[in-house]
Amino acid sequence: MKTKRFWVTGTIVTLLLAGVVSLFASASPDGLESVLLTGCDTADGEITGGACVLQAAGDHEIGGAFADYGVSFLDNEILGASLAGILGVLLTLAVATGLFWLLARGKRTQEEA
Repeated sequence: MKTKRFWVTGTIVTLLLAGVVSLFASASPDGLESVLLTGCDTADGEITGGACVLQAAGDHEIGGAFADYGVSFLDNEILGASLAGILGVLLTLAVATGLFWLLARGKRTQEEA
């Protein structure tokens, strides 16, 4: 019972952190993006002049529901950022649980043989 409580508590804490801490993420470019912007003039996050590597970059080819750390179908940025964090945690948890379940199942099959 203690193990189950540990996992449930950990999941709840992780979901709360993903939903709340994601609101405080910096809108400033990260290190890689800053290097790619070297040589360009920017205003309001848009390139206005100069020559840099990032000018040749296009939009995300895949796009997706979580592009730019938000949820594409919501107009509210705050709610979108929180929901993207929560859905990201749930998706990661689901994939990890599925992989661990498959690995454990394969191990049991080998032991029975």
